[in-house]
Formats: sequence, structure tokens, C-alpha cells
Amino acid sequence: MRKYQPRILLLAFFLLAACQRQNEIQLTLIAQNATLQSEIVAVRETASVEAERLQITVDYVNTLVGRAEGDRVQMQATLVSRGTDPASIANIAPQFNTPFPVPGATVADLPATPLPEVAMATQEVTGPALVNYMMAPGVGSDDCALNPTSSFTTDTAEIYVVATGMNITSGTNIAARFSIGGQEIRHDFTPDFEINGACIWFFIDQSDLTFQPGTWSVTLELNGAAVSPPIPFTITGVEEAPVEGG
Repeated sequence: MRKYQPRILLLAFFLLAACQRQNEIQLTLIAQNATLQSEIVAVRETASVEAERLQITVDYVNTLVGRAEGDRVQMQATLVSRGTDPASIANIAPQFNTPFPVPGATVADLPATPLPEVAMATQEVTGPALVNYMMAPGVGSDDCALNPTSSFTTDTAEIYVVATGMNITSGTNIAARFSIGGQEIRHDFTPDFEINGACIWFFIDQSDLTFQPGTWSVTLELNGAAVSPPIPFTITGVEEAPVEGG
């Protein structure tokens, strides 16, 4: 029986070596799997961060677009008040000095922007004009705007457009034309007195037009001729509060 012992020992050696090799392969695969899992987690975290940065940039750009629109309205109104034909500047490009958004910038980093309105000195207006126009949810006892804003909701009771009348003689027809999506309503009045430096206003409510969410505009007129570009304002819907227990 002794002459078979070397073969048995040799066989045991090979079996032990094979087991060790198998264990090494398994350990290598486990290590590789752990590495891949870590890399997947890192990729997902990076993607989330990049997505958040992209959304911030989108918000930033949207804010700049709003500012550009305000600048466009202001520039057109200034030109109209100085005698420029409104039709000739309907597509004029806005001018503003705002840096292009950079990755990681936030809307909070932007300086506050005033509402679109035009401040004109009295001596610069030589003919009948409507200046300093703005939107508001109401007016005060002096007929001037209270809490000017260009954003309203479907629950807003009334929406006003307010302007300062300059060199307007008695008998001049003054009007405001509100419109959205092809719907339009015009309000006007003809004063029997002169207006020079005083506020005038027009408003619409739900009895005129249903306040639909969207971008609206209003154009001011003197004797049937537009004296302002379309002044934009927005109406947004109101979210309903969740019903408790529902």
C-alpha cells in the first residue's frame, strides 16, 4: 500500500491548489464588483449635481428673458413719447447689460430689477402723450397705481393699466385695448378738461373677459392711434388646496 502514497499526496496537492485558485478568482470578482458599484454611485451623484446645475441655469436664463422684455417695453415707450411711430419699432430688440449665465450661478445672485415703466421728464414731452405706464391690481385716491406689478392670478379682482397723461387737451379720446389669444376689449373716455402730469387709468375684470392663464397685453391709444407698444402682463392659475381626509 505504501507505493500509492506519493500519488495520493500529489493529488491532494493539486486539489488544494485548485481550491486556492478558485478562492482568489472569487475574491477578485467581489473586489471588482465593489469597485463598479462605487463607480455607479459616483456617476449617479455627479448626474444629479449636473441636473441641478442645469435647472439653476435655466431659471437664471428665464429671469434674463423677463428682464429683456422689460427693457424692450421701456425703450419702445421712450421712443414713442418722443414722436416715433409705434409701428416702426414694433420689433425693436431689447438692450440690456446683463452677463451671460455661468455654471453654478443662481437667481438669488442677480440684482433686483424694477418693474417695466418709463420715467419721462415733463419738459421732454412736447405733444400729447401717455408716459410712466404700468400695471397694478388697484389705484389710490390720486388715481395712481398701488402695488405695481405685471403678474396677476385668475383670482385677481381687477387689473389696471395706469399712465401719466401729458399735454392732453379737452376732447382727446383716450383708450386702452386689452387682448389675449385673439380676444380683445377696448375701454375709452374723452375728458372735457386738460390733463398734464396727472394719472389716468383703465381696468378690466371678470365681467369683461375671463381671466385665462397666459401672457396678455394692453395698448394705450390717443384719438385711435397707438401711443405705446403692447404692454405685457401675465395671469397664472391658482392651485387648489388639498382636501383634508380625501
